[in-house]
Amino acid sequence: MTEDNPVIPPPRRDRPPLKVNVFEAMQHSNTQLMPLFPYLHPGAMVPAGAMIIGGPNADYGHFFHHNTQDEVVLALAANGAVLGTGQVFVGARIHGVNSFLKKEKDAKSFAIMVITQRQAESGPQREACSLRCEKCHEEIYLKEFDATPPPDALEGEHPFVSVAVLPELFADFNNDEARRVCTKCGHLNRPFPVASWGWDRYATQSATTIAGRQALKQATQTPIK
Repeated sequence: MTEDNPVIPPPRRDRPPLKVNVFEAMQHSNTQLMPLFPYLHPGAMVPAGAMIIGGPNADYGHFFHHNTQDEVVLALAANGAVLGTGQVFVGARIHGVNSFLKKEKDAKSFAIMVITQRQAESGPQREACSLRCEKCHEEIYLKEFDATPPPDALEGEHPFVSVAVLPELFADFNNDEARRVCTKCGHLNRPFPVASWGWDRYATQSATTIAGRQALKQATQTPIK
């Protein structure tokens, strides 16, 4: 589709239209920001589900996401959250991310969202995550990563970079106490609660399923003795 030809072409045969019930999908989710469809190619819209649940042990922390592409947030259903059911907004290119719950420790609080990220049409796509001091709010950590989508990328072959790199990214902060000391006020910040977001599970399970595909492929190519 272009300005001169405002007609959406039919989908490619290898990218058939798909549909999903978000509530059913989130019953089986293993991470926050879980792609609902496998298409991650340049120019793709990537709707991703997120389900935040409050409780006595809930602890999501607060970080900032930097992206060269736009994101649209739709709160499908929420209770006890700062977002209302049905609320839609466009996130800033640099935006804070937390649980969006008014009281994280309230087990009745939740937010089920669809966050749609646009993949760059061409050229590089850069993302970053940053953290600020819990005491004085000075930025104490910033790490960029390359999120440029590979051509014809499918999630089964190329895990969603915006999630898959985060365990390692935050490990650099969590495992180095010196990084967690604020140079402005001297406060020692606690490690970021990566496990609460499920990013580590997504990265591990993605790597395992990719290895599994390769093992199955090799098995089908090995002659039976």
